[in-house]
Amino acid sequence: MAVSAAPKSSTSNPVWMFGLPARLRHLSDPVEVIVAFRLGYSTYALQMVDPFEALPKIREIGYDALEICLSDDWPTAPHRFGPDQQRKLAALSKSLGFPSPILFGNVDVCAPEAERAEMLKKTQAKFEMARALHYDDTPILVTTTSGRHAPAWDTGKTAIRDAFLKLADFARKYEVTIAVEAHAGSDFETPEKAVWLVDQARHPNLKLDLDISHFVVEGAEMNHSVDLCAPHSVMVHIKDGYKVDGKVQFRLTGDGQIDVAAFLRALRRNRLESMPVYSEVSVQQSRQPSYGPWETARFCFRALDGARRAVG
Repeated sequence: MAVSAAPKSSTSNPVWMFGLPARLRHLSDPVEVIVAFRLGYSTYALQMVDPFEALPKIREIGYDALEICLSDDWPTAPHRFGPDQQRKLAALSKSLGFPSPILFGNVDVCAPEAERAEMLKKTQAKFEMARALHYDDTPILVTTTSGRHAPAWDTGKTAIRDAFLKLADFARKYEVTIAVEAHAGSDFETPEKAVWLVDQARHPNLKLDLDISHFVVEGAEMNHSVDLCAPHSVMVHIKDGYKVDGKVQFRLTGDGQIDVAAFLRALRRNRLESMPVYSEVSVQQSRQPSYGPWETARFCFRALDGARRAVG
């Protein structure tokens, strides 16, 4: 399996050591090598699971990286999950060998004036939590869509851009980078629109979350989407899905139309293989009565790991 360069980590068990072939594990000098393509999992899939139970289980399954969900109804939302818990979660994550988690912020970026103060208060708490969970030299990343109050794209794209610029200015105070996620089922759903936004903004704290599922579900070609977004991307997400009778139907990673191995090859071609690939599960699945959180996590891992092995 191929190895490639990785950033230094300040953890006691450097992330780049996990999964190394036996012939490399004796290295005492930190030659910076990793197995190509680390795999991450988002606790967006685990609303019903205690986070202190979730992290060891995610690691046991084989994932190398974490995304923590900060949405209001999740157990790790800042108003539910105080500073002491945040410090304990950071310590647990570090002890398990994960790099600092990325955060799913779910910010209502385009909140109207009457709701803006509350939005900023919640966002500040999310940025403070992002810093509390950070313990290495990886970027502090918070991803979000444009939010439920985003105007129609055709008439409101400059307002959306300006709202993201204000958010990026706010994020800079906390050394946070915002990763913008386009979303299937909205009218901010194509790679072209995502790239237009960051090109127009030209802000160092405003980049892209390359979530390939949203583009493919809306009919964009996968390789084109990766090639277009790669220069602006700071994180990578994957799930799957279809659009049926105009409605988005998300599926699990490996259970849809995306050729996962081909996606990894596209990332490699664009020199993105140093970024973890985070599997995400839609609430369309996780809120089903029959949903099994750990069976789902294992299924997604098998799909990603099989593709990773196939591309070498």
